[in-house]
Amino acid sequence: MSSDTTSAPLFRSAARLRWAVFAAMALMLLFYLSARLGGQLGPVRVEAQEHGPPAWARPIGDVRILLLMIALFQLTQMLGRIASGEMFSSTVIGKFRSFAFWLLLMALFSLTAPIVAELLGQPATGELRLAVRIDFREVLTVGVTLVLFLLARLLERARALDEEMREFV
Repeated sequence: MSSDTTSAPLFRSAARLRWAVFAAMALMLLFYLSARLGGQLGPVRVEAQEHGPPAWARPIGDVRILLLMIALFQLTQMLGRIASGEMFSSTVIGKFRSFAFWLLLMALFSLTAPIVAELLGQPATGELRLAVRIDFREVLTVGVTLVLFLLARLLERARALDEEMREFV
């Protein structure tokens, strides 16, 4: 069997996953915008739970969804390259690293923005009162994205090994 024949299922899977990510992005945006702009989606009422100081919760949510959409778009670009037959190219690895970066940025923003907003919303009385709430899903997301950076380094090593193997042939 040739390498192209054995890799064909991987390429098809990447193409299907790419469309699934596009669909998930569309649904997330639809639900987010529906909740943000009024909460009705036809006969369905969409509700959103806001976290953080009330004055800042919506802008924080807006930035979070924007960062998530950028990250997922980078993922779709990477999957598109894989679907077209690239596996260990520098472009694929770069898109993967970019996906990890934007996801990390979103997670760090989600952890820190409510705390910063709380600090900015303090009255000028001199007394500092700060309620720090840590969502461990965000902490887990930070950890997972750091693992994604390790995987990007592994992909770079695999790319180097692939190039070495091609030189032998």
